[in-house]
Amino acid sequence: MSEKKIASIVAADVGSILTHVCLIDRVEGIYRLVARAEVPTSLGCPEDDVTVGLRRAVERLEQIAQRRFLDQEGGFITPQKDAGEGVDAFVATASAASPLKCAVIGLTNDLSIESAQHACRGSNATVSHIVTLGARPRRWRGEIVTALREQPPEVIVMVGGLDRGPTAPLEQAARVLTNIFENFEEEKRPILVFAGNQEARRPVADRVSTQFDLRVVDNVRPSVETESLVELQRELAGIYAHIKLARLPGYRRLREWSETPVVSTADALSRIFRFMARRNALSQGVLGVDVGGASTYVGAAQGEKYQWTLAGALGTSHNADGLSQGMFLEDIARWLPVPMEAAEVVSRLENGWLRPRSVPQTLEDLYLCHAVARQNLLAAMWRMRRQHWAPLDGGQWRTTPPFDLIAVRGGCLTHTPKDGLVMLSLLDALQPTGLARLAVDWASVWPQLGALATSVPLAATQVLERDAFRELGTIIAPIGRARDGEHALQIKVIEEDGQVTEWDLPAGVIRCIPLSLDEEATIEVRPSHRFDIGLGRAGVGGRTHVRGGELGIIVDTRGRPLVLPQDAQRCRAKLQEWLGSFADDADSP
Repeated sequence: MSEKKIASIVAADVGSILTHVCLIDRVEGIYRLVARAEVPTSLGCPEDDVTVGLRRAVERLEQIAQRRFLDQEGGFITPQKDAGEGVDAFVATASAASPLKCAVIGLTNDLSIESAQHACRGSNATVSHIVTLGARPRRWRGEIVTALREQPPEVIVMVGGLDRGPTAPLEQAARVLTNIFENFEEEKRPILVFAGNQEARRPVADRVSTQFDLRVVDNVRPSVETESLVELQRELAGIYAHIKLARLPGYRRLREWSETPVVSTADALSRIFRFMARRNALSQGVLGVDVGGASTYVGAAQGEKYQWTLAGALGTSHNADGLSQGMFLEDIARWLPVPMEAAEVVSRLENGWLRPRSVPQTLEDLYLCHAVARQNLLAAMWRMRRQHWAPLDGGQWRTTPPFDLIAVRGGCLTHTPKDGLVMLSLLDALQPTGLARLAVDWASVWPQLGALATSVPLAATQVLERDAFRELGTIIAPIGRARDGEHALQIKVIEEDGQVTEWDLPAGVIRCIPLSLDEEATIEVRPSHRFDIGLGRAGVGGRTHVRGGELGIIVDTRGRPLVLPQDAQRCRAKLQEWLGSFADDADSP
């Protein structure tokens, strides 16, 4: 696309539950977000075509903007006419496809297979089969061969062996796979991704290249001390985009409408999070989060480095049934500030699974939605720490590194009427450390801006800076622990008009210090000897400049990592107390 010729753009994100569309147009020479709309995605409905829901969303956008974008056949009017009808461009992202079904084949469970599972769980993929070969493999068990034939995976990930290690087990596995799938039609054979011993690449390729679509990436475990997942995750992301998204009903028409290739929502988000970090020259980077209906995505952009994990089986709606089976119900129930019997939790989760496009009808439903979101984020953050922030020697990795900006999105969060509940859920699940700003994708446009960033970067930049952020405030979260009520830290707030306010805060609390969105202030923080405010040493204070937000300055002295009371009644009381911290805009000093 020629950026000079693009004035108006309709951008869409087709999710598993909702389809979001927005109109971006030039207003007084500057790209602005003019209108937005959302409707349920039309997959699993009688139409079962993603473009049906997209048309409905655009028709709603037409009503809001009082402009026509579609012709009588339901296609886009491009370019924009002199009378104002149509748009100059349409772009789209999508995450509506189900996760890839993968089989992992390798030598040992505790090294390469474990690493491959981490890579799959960090991508939009689920592991359906695991085959452990061992150092001296014998004949494959009959049930494994039968399972692979009757329920073939879409991708086989073959791993194993340190670089320059033995190749015989992997060569034999290649021979067996060739025999298993030799009678399959070519389009029904799995894609084979080899991420094992470098020495085995050629002999494995010689065995399978004529029968399988073979992809070769870096060894996931080149040495005992080293885990390398990025190349495998990148390959799985590409396969998801080109195989799963391309098979969506209506995808071909969606692709024909779009001026640029349709990218996955996760790929678009990675672009926009990196863009945020570079654009604002954030030294500690951006932690980005997307809590979706069928998956949960976490990405970290720091300098030129980008790390991510995508939990394809952890969503707030579509996978609530798997969530209730895969996680202990008490792990979800512990985040509820109100009592709820296990049977009722299961019933409400099943209702969410059967009706994924519904919204919480009661306060209890809303609390349960946030409890599931917390647990999803906790699991995704655990994977993120394990894969990217954890030393393999078993060192400390239970805390989140400091970030300048925490950027969050997802229907469960943006559709919550109380900012305090959103903030508490994110503090509980992400457990940020140090000082960070928190912003929400209130309009659900970040993926679309990520797609625009490569084709119309000026539009992405101007809309992102002016219209796409809802800033909840600045978080101060020290690392450490003390008994509730003990002195934690002292904060002095010096506002622009010279007014000075001092706060002396105990451990175990959350406090909102008033500072409006359009206000700035200088703060001085002096922690006790038990807390580190992100400077690398407990008891060391500091001074910095901060900006306000919807909730002002949020101070969390509950410590890191966060520990909940074991007793259920005391735990609920604590959650109610912490939620009550956001009942008003701020407490008095």
